[in-house]
Amino acid sequence: MEEQIKVEYRKQLTFFTLHLIGKMINFKRNAAEKVMREYPKSIFTIDVEDYFNVTEERGEPPVSEWDSLPSIVESGFMKLLALLDTYQVQATCFFLGYIAKKYPQLVKEAQKRGHEIASHGMYHRLIYKMSREEFAADLLQSKKVLEDISSEQVTAFRSPSFSFTEATPWFFETLAEAGFRADSSVFPVKRDYGGYKTTQKKPYWVTTAQGRICEFPISVAPFCGKEICFFGGGYLRLFPKRVILAMHKKLEKEGIPTLFYIHPREMEPRHPRIKMNKLAYFKSYVNLDTVPAKLKAILSENKFITFRQYMETYPAEKTISQVVTSREDAPKGEGE
Repeated sequence: MEEQIKVEYRKQLTFFTLHLIGKMINFKRNAAEKVMREYPKSIFTIDVEDYFNVTEERGEPPVSEWDSLPSIVESGFMKLLALLDTYQVQATCFFLGYIAKKYPQLVKEAQKRGHEIASHGMYHRLIYKMSREEFAADLLQSKKVLEDISSEQVTAFRSPSFSFTEATPWFFETLAEAGFRADSSVFPVKRDYGGYKTTQKKPYWVTTAQGRICEFPISVAPFCGKEICFFGGGYLRLFPKRVILAMHKKLEKEGIPTLFYIHPREMEPRHPRIKMNKLAYFKSYVNLDTVPAKLKAILSENKFITFRQYMETYPAEKTISQVVTSREDAPKGEGE
């Protein structure tokens, strides 16, 4: 009799334990699903530069001529701000230091509307064409210009033309040394003026000797066996709206936030043209008229967050993104 009671007790205990484990698993699953529902699926960014800032390889005029050229950056940027207001979206605005210095009212207007102020360098110089010292000087100059205008700390950066590559292993450490905490220079597929191969699709943390940097890589999605960027620049102009939205939904299902990027010149399709070869001309000016309609569709269907808001919500010690520590013998930003 006593033995039967023990057996029954063990059965009840086993049942209770399994029931409790099941409840814990369901709780964790529900919590994870809640996080994914609340997880920001999109980040909207603007590279605040003028139509002639197209890299020297595509015919960008020298800095000494910039002041003599007609400008469309003010009108194009204000159209973007108005569109963002309509859909109540906050963006991260990467200002070229030259533009901020010439049009400080644009920085103040973006700041007043709740957008994050970030740096795009001073004079649109390609990172891999500068020494570490030249990059640091350009970086600090743009940071000072923006902070003097905004009276707030500028902590996010994007390199002109996504020109961070394996040839600039000092890149992240130099950013951290200058007081930056976020970057969006990694273009994870090969391109004309940069590209840095990585499997990271979500924002991730890079550890350097000078501190951590949260990297926001440009979004890509698989298409016909290749990783393609559908979400900014010539790619956004080239692909039909339905394809862009479908690729975004694909990333969304995987829990990957889509990073969109745009330029003020794309809101002014009749802006002056720069002389360049036929392929570069096509990439720079294809389908400019289609941009406003695509942006309206993108902004109306998504939830957005700025870089700063993302890092406040998902700090390094709690982030669901992978923390990456750089090695001394590897390019900074792709360690193990």
